[in-house]
Amino acid sequence: METSCTGTLARPRSQPFPQFPRRRPLALGDQAAIRAAFAATSPEISDFTFACLWVWRRTLEVEVSALDGGIAFIVNSTRCARFALPPIGVADPGAAARRLVDSLVDEIGPAAGLRLVPAGLATELAREGLTVAPDPGAADYVYRTSDMVELPGKRYAAKRNWVRRCLAGHSCEYEKIRGPVVAECAAYMEEWCAERACDEDANLCAEASAMRETFAAWDELGLRGGAIRVDGAVRAFAVGEQLSPEMGVQHFEKADAKIPGLYQVIAQWFAREEFADVPWINREEDLGNEGLRKAKLSYHPARMVEKFIVAPGG
Repeated sequence: METSCTGTLARPRSQPFPQFPRRRPLALGDQAAIRAAFAATSPEISDFTFACLWVWRRTLEVEVSALDGGIAFIVNSTRCARFALPPIGVADPGAAARRLVDSLVDEIGPAAGLRLVPAGLATELAREGLTVAPDPGAADYVYRTSDMVELPGKRYAAKRNWVRRCLAGHSCEYEKIRGPVVAECAAYMEEWCAERACDEDANLCAEASAMRETFAAWDELGLRGGAIRVDGAVRAFAVGEQLSPEMGVQHFEKADAKIPGLYQVIAQWFAREEFADVPWINREEDLGNEGLRKAKLSYHPARMVEKFIVAPGG
């Protein structure tokens, strides 16, 4: 993966989406239109927010088009062939998806296709002869908000113990990320990355770039965020947003691993303070990383949200 670890915030702009197959780069001024289109679908897939598309665009460059009355997203990646996301806001998602696949095949060949396809659309496209495969590393972990907040029963006993250990040894205070706290979180993120040599690891570098974009556009993106001051200094933060009326999504979570139990505290307090209004929290995928998989499973997900890859029929 090739990605810039630095970047500047593009100026907001608002202009019509070109008609497919013409397209242009995603712009910050597109936020209102794209948010409205996603909101109309009540998505469960964590990637389907404007903020997610925007902050990761230096790793996954997004282009937008008007398609069949809705919006098409074409993604340029160095890890795989150019692909499209499922179109949003279209009257016939199956027909629009097939049109996207056919166009990309004409453009770049048979390696083209769709990614992050929800199960219902994947089933429809499979019936019509397209090749459909699950993408296990991309499946989202969904938790009951009440479980994340209350940590109930024996299966969460270890989590409760870590929280108690942290709070017994340190003075911890939760603050919403706003005003000067944004800069404090951005500074802690740089410290966190320096300790882990993010610039030397492609995945960590990409995540660092996305977090920089997140804090640079904080006031514009309307995200929910919380930081924890430990003995007066910001040593943990989490960032998310509303995904649908029933579900929140958590995009980032960082904490000082030298403070035992701090990761458990930020996970619990962020859920309690930011997502009490929704019954479900989507904590995104594990990307096939065994450590991430174990960490996410340790919170006992209620269910998984599968995502599929769709390619031309054989």
